[in-house]
Amino acid sequence: MGQATLTARERRRLAPLAAALARARDPGGPPRLEPVGGPIPRAAPAGLLAGTFNPFTRAHAALAVAGHRAGCRLVVLAMAPVSLAKEGLERAHPVDRLDWAAAWARRHPWAVVAAASHPLLVDMAEALGAATGGEVVLLLGADKAAQLVEPHWYDDPAAAMDRLGRAATLLVADRAGHQLPELPLRAAPLPTAAWVPERSATQARAAAARGLRLDDLLPAVVARRVERTGAYAPGDGYQVRIRELEALTVSDGNGKLGFPPEAPDRRR
Repeated sequence: MGQATLTARERRRLAPLAAALARARDPGGPPRLEPVGGPIPRAAPAGLLAGTFNPFTRAHAALAVAGHRAGCRLVVLAMAPVSLAKEGLERAHPVDRLDWAAAWARRHPWAVVAAASHPLLVDMAEALGAATGGEVVLLLGADKAAQLVEPHWYDDPAAAMDRLGRAATLLVADRAGHQLPELPLRAAPLPTAAWVPERSATQARAAAARGLRLDDLLPAVVARRVERTGAYAPGDGYQVRIRELEALTVSDGNGKLGFPPEAPDRRR
């Protein structure tokens, strides 16, 4: 059973994350990254690992570490409030997901967590380049690389690929069941441990829903938070937490949800 109602201490702790999310949701202005816990430092090259982090898994952590070892002085874990092809997701709330990723990042001084105003990687890459003033490297799995070049995401696919080619290079890791597509971009392999391609957030959500141990799937600091919040536990208990987290996020404080409370699960 998770902790549904937010304590006063938890509200204070989560308030900066909710503020970053609220700024990212603001439709005005150019694409931007809203960092949690301070500005994005100027560093080059900077790695960009983008995802829903629903939840932040050991595979996500392995990609970030691999990117750092490959030469990225900074790795930004970027999460859009609503991501492509996953607009119907209801669990877990974005504030919790930012919190879980930030808990891991605090243990790695080269990692920063940010909410992204736009879900397209090309927008995130350009925003990160503007923030750091240097080269950007996209860290992604073969599944995300395949999605990256699907033309239906873009009004002008050729122009988007041209923008991305100027904004970033790619480091691509293996993912189970996915072959690396032919990419019209500068790309190189991102080596990871043999177990990484098999790990997924889908596995973690299923294990959490069954009350199983999560240590093999999630970093320990993330596993503790997932268990404490009950984000994936059966039943409606987490709905209370969603509404309280959303009340922290929306500017008018009326607790209006940013997505349907019982949206269908469209995860792949």
